[in-house]
Amino acid sequence: MDLEILFTVVKDKPVCLICNEAVVVFKEYNISRHFTSKHKNSNYEAMSEYERKQNVERLCKKLSGRQNFFKKGNTTQEAATHASYIVAYNIAKNNKALSDGEFIKQIMLQVCDVLCPDKENNFQTVSLSRKTVTS
Repeated sequence: MDLEILFTVVKDKPVCLICNEAVVVFKEYNISRHFTSKHKNSNYEAMSEYERKQNVERLCKKLSGRQNFFKKGNTTQEAATHASYIVAYNIAKNNKALSDGEFIKQIMLQVCDVLCPDKENNFQTVSLSRKTVTS
């Protein structure tokens, strides 16, 4: 991370902390050209080193917060898919009707209302329709 031009590296690509754009070629010239062309009139050049460092830390936290938001959503969806597979496997293993998945989901949602109403959205994302169970 360079404090002078406010860039950080994300997945081997330089990313501008101000506008969150990735520079395609990882060369000093391209990075400085991005900064001078897009952020020339910004007040970052007038800041003291301490202010700039504080700003870089704030922008890095903001960027990592956005990245974690997408990771969290992805893991919730992965967990819902995994739960769907578990139910489908047990329906097939016990030779139950494939439409039982919808019945099980209704029961899960009712139990969720009692035990953990704040997690109801997670239970809603578990797909247990007959078409899903047969796929």
